[in-house]
Amino acid sequence: MITEMIKKVRESDVNKLIFTLFCLLIATDLSIFLNIPILREVLGVAFFSTVPGLLILSIFQLHKIKFLKKIVLTLALSIAFLMFLGLGINFIYLANIKPFSLVPLLVSLNLTMIGLMLISLKKNKDLAFHQLFNWEMNFENKSISLAIFPIMLPVLAIIGTFLMNKMEYNIIILIMLFLIPFYMVFLLIFKNKTHPSTYPLAIWLISLSLLLLNGLTSNHIFGIDVHHEYTVFNITFSQAFWDVVNNASNAYYLCTSITILPTIYAVLSNINGEYIFKIIYAFIGSLVPLVAYLTFNKYFKNDKAFLAALLIVFQNFFILSLGCTRQLVALLFFFLAVFILFDEEMSDKCRKILLILSIWTVIISHYSTAYVALALLLPIILLPFLKSMMSYLKNIKNKRINFKNFDIMVLIFAFMLVWYGVFAGIQVDAGSGSVEQISSSTASGITADSRDASVLAIFGIGVKSIPNLMSIIANDLIFLAIFIGLLGITIKFKYYREKMDFGFILGIYLFILLLIMFIIVPMVSKLFGAPRIFLQSLIFLAPAFIIGMDEVANLLRKVNLSYVLLFVLLVSLFSCSTYLQYYFYGTPYSPHYDSNGKLRGEYFIYDQEITGAQWLNNSKIDQKIYTDGIGHQRLMLGGIQFNNISQQLFLDNKTIPKGYIYEWNVNIKKGIVYTQLEEEENITNFRNLFTGKFIIYDNGYSRIWE
Repeated sequence: MITEMIKKVRESDVNKLIFTLFCLLIATDLSIFLNIPILREVLGVAFFSTVPGLLILSIFQLHKIKFLKKIVLTLALSIAFLMFLGLGINFIYLANIKPFSLVPLLVSLNLTMIGLMLISLKKNKDLAFHQLFNWEMNFENKSISLAIFPIMLPVLAIIGTFLMNKMEYNIIILIMLFLIPFYMVFLLIFKNKTHPSTYPLAIWLISLSLLLLNGLTSNHIFGIDVHHEYTVFNITFSQAFWDVVNNASNAYYLCTSITILPTIYAVLSNINGEYIFKIIYAFIGSLVPLVAYLTFNKYFKNDKAFLAALLIVFQNFFILSLGCTRQLVALLFFFLAVFILFDEEMSDKCRKILLILSIWTVIISHYSTAYVALALLLPIILLPFLKSMMSYLKNIKNKRINFKNFDIMVLIFAFMLVWYGVFAGIQVDAGSGSVEQISSSTASGITADSRDASVLAIFGIGVKSIPNLMSIIANDLIFLAIFIGLLGITIKFKYYREKMDFGFILGIYLFILLLIMFIIVPMVSKLFGAPRIFLQSLIFLAPAFIIGMDEVANLLRKVNLSYVLLFVLLVSLFSCSTYLQYYFYGTPYSPHYDSNGKLRGEYFIYDQEITGAQWLNNSKIDQKIYTDGIGHQRLMLGGIQFNNISQQLFLDNKTIPKGYIYEWNVNIKKGIVYTQLEEEENITNFRNLFTGKFIIYDNGYSRIWE
């Protein structure tokens, strides 16, 4: 019998593939159940982050698409699979069985994986290995060194952050940062020697190294929103259930990208929750510019698509995006939706299914990213209908209304109705509240307070220092290049219409209108965050950036000048986004490599700060805990609920009759408090708040007064 089974496995490549995947599934299960060190962490994440997507692609029979597309779709579909499967089993098992405890979760995954394998086996009887792994590896007359070199960048990021955390030794990090522009120079100079696969590999490794640089700084999660994200993850993980009923008023909790997804990874791999947010999400985030590269590669050669993708990687918000992981996941699937929408290799049926799935995943990942995505993508999806309507209204003979893509719209709106109507009503309320604030602010007139600081900075308002001015100039030059590109597209519309899809050009115009609205309409930039929306817009606007510099070069009749201009602008942006201008100016600022950096003081969390918060939590206090505008991050990591924390103490500057005051490292050692985020004041101005209070705990990094 065993001999017959072996013979049957050897009969075809697809049998070998499914058998191999089944064996890997068994090995993964054993490593998880037996809790085998390293194997559990690696297989628990790697297997379920790749194989589900691979099987889904094989079911859709997308064997002929390019290998890089196959990799990106495999990984992205696997992530979406985990989120939707998690949603499914959550409501099948309910709280009584605890769906996110190990046994129910692993049983559900195994049954689903076996089901996918059987469907794939049935639909791909004639599949050959060369169809599945269709990567051309011919490096003849091409440089292998240029392809291998960027592998060292993430390694340097890991070593550099370790040394900086332990010894405050920053040389390795600085070397890594300097190597990135030097590597860009070599890629551009020796582009004739660069293999096509080198560009996407470089994009992925550069983005991964910058994300790891941010993620691995400190032993704890690093950023602002991520602390609230980590809290809702902990609720889901500790309950082994996504309790949407009792947490319906928490907009964060309803983002499955920070509740269900990390919970599944934590249960399967047994990796510490903080490191899921620090490392696994770094790998997820590194796919974002890779999807962008694939999108741009349709309209530009490899080198220009590479430079366009770098505009995304070098955004300060992208480098710091592990501080807002729910948006990072949503951004991945928004970019993926745009890529799928304009891809021509897939069949129309597959393209529609994957587009719908991508948009659904954006919706369940992050609400504000979903709002922008839907507002911008729906007109593009409806473009065939809108074109036919114009022809119909003009009474052109033999013209009928084209209802193409209406099936997509129906399924998207049906899902929105269920999601926002049944589960995430608070997210709709948040959006409605924002609209009301914008309306009331518009009615009361335009003021500087109604604009995000980053929007005001475009016009030179609120410049704080010379390095800050340099950053503003670098970003303004990027905006200018995009504007020149938009002007070029408008003037030479027929030319660019032949080179690019009309829907993509429409996307460029729509995002430009959105950014103009951010500047003109009060409160929009403050409520939605201008850097966040600009990063999201770059899937359409990065090509305009490339076109802008091409147009300048053409105007000066020096075609290769565009590469020089693009390089200078990108390196300037990169230097400012990594705070190198502050470093060379002699102003400590960076959170990553300046031990006395302003941002490092704000975001770097020491173990002793958490110890103080845990001591307070273990004391079973029943009174409010007061701290400054940033101290709540330490308290939340110590297990104290956000509802029991007040950040208003130093802002109100009023003595409290009861409660505890929590001081953290910067308060104690530098005598600085943050009345609000990025608003520093000397603690001596608030000595009245400590009158009549006594120190009940002090470990040098955290201090508690009663």
